[in-house]
Amino acid sequence: MKSKIIILSIVLIITLISALLIPLVQTNYDLTKYLPKDSETKQGLDMLEDEFGNHSLIELQLLDTTPLEVIAIKDKIKQVEHVESVIWLDDYVDLNSVPIEYIDQNTLDKFYLNSNALIQISVDLDSYALEQETVIFEIEKLLPEGSYAFRSEVLRNIENRDIANQETIKIMLLILPVVIIILLLASSSWIEPIILLISLGFAVVMNLGTNILLPDVSFITQTMALALQLALSLDYGLFLIHRYHEEREKTDDINLAIKQAFKRSFSSITASALTTIAGFLSLFFMRYSIGFDIGIVLSKGILFSYLTTMIVTPVLIYFMHHLIDKTTHKTFIKPAKTYMRKLFKFRYFILILFIGLSVSSLIFSNKTEYIYGNNTAFNDDSQITIDENIISETFGSSQQVVLLVPNDNIPNEIDLATTLKAHPDIIDVQTLVTVVDPNTPRAYIPEDIKTEFIGPNYTRFIVSISLVEESDALYLLQEDIRQMLETYYPDDYYMIGQPQATENIKTLITEDQLMITLASVIAIFIILAITFKSITIPIILVLLIESAIWMNLSILYIQDIKTIYIGYLVVMAIQLGATIDYAVLLTNRYIENRKTHSPFDSIELSYQKSFLTIMISALVLSIAGFTEGIFSDISSVQDIGFLLGKGAFISFIYVLIFLPVLLVILDKILIIHFKHKNKSAQ
Repeated sequence: MKSKIIILSIVLIITLISALLIPLVQTNYDLTKYLPKDSETKQGLDMLEDEFGNHSLIELQLLDTTPLEVIAIKDKIKQVEHVESVIWLDDYVDLNSVPIEYIDQNTLDKFYLNSNALIQISVDLDSYALEQETVIFEIEKLLPEGSYAFRSEVLRNIENRDIANQETIKIMLLILPVVIIILLLASSSWIEPIILLISLGFAVVMNLGTNILLPDVSFITQTMALALQLALSLDYGLFLIHRYHEEREKTDDINLAIKQAFKRSFSSITASALTTIAGFLSLFFMRYSIGFDIGIVLSKGILFSYLTTMIVTPVLIYFMHHLIDKTTHKTFIKPAKTYMRKLFKFRYFILILFIGLSVSSLIFSNKTEYIYGNNTAFNDDSQITIDENIISETFGSSQQVVLLVPNDNIPNEIDLATTLKAHPDIIDVQTLVTVVDPNTPRAYIPEDIKTEFIGPNYTRFIVSISLVEESDALYLLQEDIRQMLETYYPDDYYMIGQPQATENIKTLITEDQLMITLASVIAIFIILAITFKSITIPIILVLLIESAIWMNLSILYIQDIKTIYIGYLVVMAIQLGATIDYAVLLTNRYIENRKTHSPFDSIELSYQKSFLTIMISALVLSIAGFTEGIFSDISSVQDIGFLLGKGAFISFIYVLIFLPVLLVILDKILIIHFKHKNKSAQ
């Protein structure tokens, strides 16, 4: 008794300390931070900061305004702290001497159209800086209410922060009630869900608090971690508590029942936890280090869940066993008694179906198309969407790409600007030779204009392109711009922007795919081989879940849906590492029963004893995934959620239909691994 109280006290103290540390954990919203130092984007961003300092662009449209009003507002905005320049039509044309109607229409349309003005504001902060919110707020104070619209990556990043800060709580409030209802319906005591959630609650808080040991955590990881940890590790407690009920039927000695339940469920729980952790650790092999970020946080969470299940759950069962006995009720969800008998009537057809589905889904899964960037899916009625639509309807859609070239060759700068402008997908090119007459000696150019485009070693080009969505056309444009740069600056140039970052991410993670897949499969294979002391069993289980993963991806191909590639990698790791638990539990039961029963009787008993645990675990993980997918406003989290929801359900179906057939049909191959097999079982 005393030792159990000490254990609970230590866990409570650690949990309390972890809870106090949670607000101190830093969240990162800049996904370019995870690019390797030798990537083009990372090198370009470092050079841009060295040459021009931190920098971001904000587009501001003033509605129903006059040129004089625009100039007056421009002068006010220039006074806002961190605003380094404000560019409009009057920086290209002297409006005091040239009437609006005489200005070249192509130039005019970029800045002033139908009494709407588009201003470019340059801020000396990167687009992820927290101070950007203050800059936007101060600018808004200078503008007439309801007469403006903003468009910028800065605004999207601010909105991302707000969304990420709200989503964790929102998702948990949606998932928890459903989880509790499922546990209540599937449990045999009203107290079971409380025990499971208390134990996992400790683990979740510890995981979130120990993130303080990391420099920061990505907003994608932060949004997913809590719900996924709960959904992925709930089955550990289920394994243990369901075993406890079986042992409780054999003895009135509570301590003995708990010890036996611990002993009999230890291998299944340990194998399940290790395979899930192995799946996440495979993400460490990604050079795009958000894989490390997701992998370390979630694998750490699974480890805490495993430890609290093995340490805290038995103690809670001991202290609450009287309540468990008093609140026992009939299980509302039970396995069908005739399911296995009906299934095995078609066992050879099912085996052929499995082979056919595995081969076809492997082929189709390799045809699935992906996207590699990350954009938040804002609601149509959100202010950021409304503003972007207003600007796009008037001045068109665009995004900026920054180019850096050596500043020692003015003719090359003129030729490059001319070549860029001639490209049909390039809307505008801003650099010193386009803003100021290139024949003007640079010594006579005003310093504030010159420093906007000329650094100690490089000239900056700000290129506005018409392609804003990730597509093959955007990648082709990237290649066209690269070829133009290499024509004039073959050995020394930089491209910086969202398209370039996306292209770098695509290159990195597609090259890493094979390594990640092999790492997770090999690690899980080794864990299962040690657990089952078998080579053939891991082959069957890994092949089964891999086939389920291929089917998950094939559905995307059939539906003609593109999904974010980082989502695919994460779900691949989760679906293999986590849903193989279902197969592990059923197989472990089969091996145990096979010592004294025939193949069919063994699988029948295994199904009856493990169905509830597998169903609850799969249902919770699937619901958690679909909840993330439906209710998240972050596209990467949506994709991961939908893939995970489908993946958990598909794995559940595969384990329920195909695994029993595989185990029995291949029994003669597996039988050499069964100990104490009696002759009648042969």
